[in-house]
Amino acid sequence: MRFLRPDLVHWWLVIPVLIASSGLHWRFRRRFQRQAAIDERFALSRRTTWRRDAAVVGAAVAAAAAIVFALMRPQILLARRVPDYERQDLIVMLDRSVSMHARDILPSRFSRATLELRNLLRQKPEGVDRIGLVGFAESSVVLSYLTSDVDSVLFYLDWLDGESSVLFGTNIGAALKSALDVAAKDDRRTRKRFLLVSDGDDNGAELEAALDRFRAAGYRVDCIGIGSEQTVPIPLTASDDADSYLRDDAGRRVTTTFTEATLVRVAATTGGRYVRSTTGHELARAIAAVVNSDRRILGWRSATEYRDLYPVGLAVAAVAAAALCLLV
Repeated sequence: MRFLRPDLVHWWLVIPVLIASSGLHWRFRRRFQRQAAIDERFALSRRTTWRRDAAVVGAAVAAAAAIVFALMRPQILLARRVPDYERQDLIVMLDRSVSMHARDILPSRFSRATLELRNLLRQKPEGVDRIGLVGFAESSVVLSYLTSDVDSVLFYLDWLDGESSVLFGTNIGAALKSALDVAAKDDRRTRKRFLLVSDGDDNGAELEAALDRFRAAGYRVDCIGIGSEQTVPIPLTASDDADSYLRDDAGRRVTTTFTEATLVRVAATTGGRYVRSTTGHELARAIAAVVNSDRRILGWRSATEYRDLYPVGLAVAAVAAAALCLLV
């Protein structure tokens, strides 16, 4: 056991002071009873017995001792066995297509996704080691190979937020192939997790072949679907001007609706998990749950930690003070 505030040990002197004060009080009271010619009929209540006096002193001393004990911040060293989990690499595939600019999720589907990914990186789950990032629309591009440098991935997310080009089409199959290439080029034999963040649109023809490769390699793809049930127009810029929306040849606004069938299929085919985010606020929690699921225990180790005991002292002081109030 150790004390964080051993300098307060001198407060223990209050205990002999309490005992001495109680002894003096008992002597003065006995002298007064002997000197005062009080008939036995008018003697003090039976409550004023030596047993009650002893109980009062005991309760006061216990309360004072417990308070001083708590003030000294005692801690006890505890040893426990904790599991050693494997650390996995996470490859994120982020949809950059124009439909991700829809604002049914504020400030937009894409901005909310990058914001929550930043939160994930800044509070990286314990089971995640390195991060890779693939951006995709009609084609895909590896933005960051697997790295432990979180700041470099954050840099690419900032760059994506500031990118003003409009990317048409969505090819999830191409994104899956690029993610497999990232895993194949890595020389570490760590388990790889794949995370697909998208609104569900897919216009490519490569999805089947990519899923076959994932099944053959035994990789799982966890999917995060972001979007609401609303049918919303697709903005081309951050402006709300009437001319800032995507239009068809007839001049009508092109709309988009969140579709999760493709994402559910990718997750089910590869044995991954699918999580729906309807407001965007659940995204960080959903991502953390996904990457922390299915972690393997590699072994066990002994860990020691100090546990505070001052709550015990305060509890004892409270009980003693309550008893004192009933006795006085």
